[in-house]
Amino acid sequence: MRRLIPTLSIAITAALVAGCGTTSSDTGGSAPPAAETSKVEPVAAIRQGMDRSLTNTVTMDASVKAGNQNITLSGKMDPTAKAIQVTGNAPEPVEARLIGDVAYIKSDSLDGSKPWMKIDLNKLKPTSTMRQSFDLKAQTGIIGGVVSAQEVSTGRYTGVADLNKAAETAGSDGGMREGLEATTKLAKDPAAIPFEATLDSEGRLTALSYTIATKSVGDLVTEMKMSGFGEPVTVKAPPANETEAASEEMYKFL
Repeated sequence: MRRLIPTLSIAITAALVAGCGTTSSDTGGSAPPAAETSKVEPVAAIRQGMDRSLTNTVTMDASVKAGNQNITLSGKMDPTAKAIQVTGNAPEPVEARLIGDVAYIKSDSLDGSKPWMKIDLNKLKPTSTMRQSFDLKAQTGIIGGVVSAQEVSTGRYTGVADLNKAAETAGSDGGMREGLEATTKLAKDPAAIPFEATLDSEGRLTALSYTIATKSVGDLVTEMKMSGFGEPVTVKAPPANETEAASEEMYKFL
């Protein structure tokens, strides 16, 4: 059987790259037109900024550092077409692609006979972490827990997020809430996570960074940049002769 931990790592890090999309309950409805951004108070501006960033195609680069571990990822995505391509190191080289409801994952740790594993998301349980990881709007990350923010210069914000509130805001499907709750237990002060965020002139979030000081593994540092808004995104399936469908046994674990 294929080793599952590296595979699930890809799914989790893909969620990170999708990073922190808020739900309508967080923002009180659809984000207002970009022209009104300056009238929005800082906390709402940041939450709405992520929503705006994910309304069209986007390119994202993310890194997570914890001790001597460093995960780096680069992704491009089209939320409307449900097309995502992510490459990086987590910490080994990985690649994940989503085309509609079909995901493809490539990793040196997969011990199948072919380099790519094909996964039909419709065969996964609604609560599957893998399934939810490819849902850009299903993730809330720390954005849902932002409790204070101030604009320190044009478009640049600093503030504090509460991991407890982020967990309360997160959806219960896909393990995101459980993941945030676990992180809360590791954090020295889960109610005071410092962050920095940058919004462009259209009110879109273009950068987000935050540091979680933990009790046992040092600082967990996350950085994310978003660009390429509205640029064409094309994701192609891997060659058929390099692809192996996930076994029925595998679906029990995904």
